[in-house]
Amino acid sequence: MKILIIHNKYKILGGEDIQTLEEVELLRKHGNEVELFHVSNDSIDDDINNVRLAVDTVWSKKYYKELLDKIKREKFEIVHVHNFFPLLSPSIFYAARKAGAKVIMTAHNYRLICPNALMYINNEICSACVGKAIPYPALFKKCYRGSFSATAATVAMLSVHNIIQTWKNKIDGIVCISDFLKKQLVDVGFKNEQLHVKHNFVSSIVEPHFVAGDYYIFVGRTSDQKGLPLLLNTFENSDKKLMIVGDGPLNDLVEEYARRNSNIHYVGKLSLEETYKKIAGAKALILPSQSHEPFGRTIAEAFAHGTPVLGSDLGGISELIQEGVNGFLFDPYKDADLLNTIARFEHTSEPNVMRRNAFDSYQKKFTSDYNYDRIMEIYNHVLSADKSAK
Repeated sequence: MKILIIHNKYKILGGEDIQTLEEVELLRKHGNEVELFHVSNDSIDDDINNVRLAVDTVWSKKYYKELLDKIKREKFEIVHVHNFFPLLSPSIFYAARKAGAKVIMTAHNYRLICPNALMYINNEICSACVGKAIPYPALFKKCYRGSFSATAATVAMLSVHNIIQTWKNKIDGIVCISDFLKKQLVDVGFKNEQLHVKHNFVSSIVEPHFVAGDYYIFVGRTSDQKGLPLLLNTFENSDKKLMIVGDGPLNDLVEEYARRNSNIHYVGKLSLEETYKKIAGAKALILPSQSHEPFGRTIAEAFAHGTPVLGSDLGGISELIQEGVNGFLFDPYKDADLLNTIARFEHTSEPNVMRRNAFDSYQKKFTSDYNYDRIMEIYNHVLSADKSAK
C-alpha cells in the first residue's frame, strides 16, 4: 500500500510526535511504501507575521498547492494526517481529496471540537465550546496560549471548517485513540461510521521483570493539567517514595518539594530506554491528570513493563484501567482520594498477579502487531467504501 503520512510537529517532542514516527516505522516494517511529510512549529518565531499565520491557519495556499501536486504526482492511495495545526491547515484535506486519495485523520486530541484541543483551561475541565459551530467562548478565556489573537485565529479556523463541513465531507475516516474521544465526536454530530477506535501502541527494548521496587513513579509533563500539585501534596508528608520523570512549567515547584522531602526524587528528563527501566522497577505508575486525557500513553508504557497504574477516573484513562485488576482509579477532584487509593493498592492481596495482569492488558491491545492489524483494517475499510469525492 502506498501511504503518505502528514504531521505538523510540535516545538517540544510529545506523545503525538512519538506515536506518528512509530506508526511510520511500523507500516514500513510490514512492507508498505510510506513517506512522511512533516513541518515543524520550530519555524514559528516572534518575528512571524501574525496576520499571515492567522490566515494560513484557516487555509494554507502554500501547503494546499504543494501537497496537491505531490499526491497527484506520486499517486498515494492513503493520505493519513496526524496533525494539521497550525501550519498545514485543513486545506490539505481538500488537496488530498482532489488528488484522488482516501483521507484518514488520527484525532490525538480534541482539536476538532475545542480551540485549545484539551477541554481544559484555568485549572479546570471545560466544555464551553463543544458542540458550537462558532466556538466563541474561547475568546473570553483566551484559551489558546493565553493570547486573544492566537485564540481568535483558532476559533476562525474551527468556525470556517465547521460551517463548510470539512471534517464530515473531506475526511473518509477519523481514527480516535479512545472510546471516550469517539463519544465526544459522536455527541456533536459526527457519524459513527466515520469514526474508528484504535489505541496507541508501545514498543520497548526493556523487558518486564515483574519485580516491584520501593517507589511510585510519575512520567510526563510537569503541569497543572497533569495533576502535579495533587501528586506533590499527597506525597509531601508521606514516608512513601515518589520518582518524577519529565519536564515542564512546574519544574521549580517539583524541585522545591523534593528539597523538603527526600522521599520525592525529581530526575528530570531521561532517555526513553532509561524512562522505561524506571517504570519497570516501580511499584505503580501514578497518572493524576486533572483533565480528560484522550488516551494516556504512559498507561500503555506502564502495562508494557508489567507495572500497574493508579489513574484519574477521567476521559480515556477510565477505559484503560480495570479496577483491582491492572490498577485502580481515583477522583482527582476529591480530597484524599489518591491517598486512599494508594492504601487500597498497597493492601491488595496479590500484587504480583496485578503486575502480570498489567502486562496481559498490554499484550491484548497495545502491541505493535495488534496496532498494525487494526490500522490496516481501517485503511482497507476506507479504500473499499464506495464514496465519491465531494
